[in-house]
Amino acid sequence: MAARKLSAEKRRLAREEQKKAFAEAYYAEKQVEAATATPDTKEKSPNSGSLSANQWIAIGGFGISLLGIYYKREELMAMAKPVFDKFKMPKAAPEPAPKPVSVKPKPARNTRPRGLKKII
Repeated sequence: MAARKLSAEKRRLAREEQKKAFAEAYYAEKQVEAATATPDTKEKSPNSGSLSANQWIAIGGFGISLLGIYYKREELMAMAKPVFDKFKMPKAAPEPAPKPVSVKPKPARNTRPRGLKKII
């Protein structure tokens, strides 16, 4: 049991040393990169907010296509009307006219007693 505890403690200490060595190497590498990097003023920041030329061309093309559709809408609707007429539901047949109400009066309700009272 004591041997296991001793080996576990050695492994833990070795892992901690390894982590420290990696951290020091990483920190030293970053310092070297920061010292050798020259500030580049020509680079744009990613959050500058301006669009590239290709993006402007794409937006313009999209706008022109929308304008073309707007001006040709009557022609497009005339072309599409026969297609959509096929899908319309047929109109329901009109409801038949209601039957005329009879003028005959209904017979009066029979109020005589029914059931066991009739026998007794």
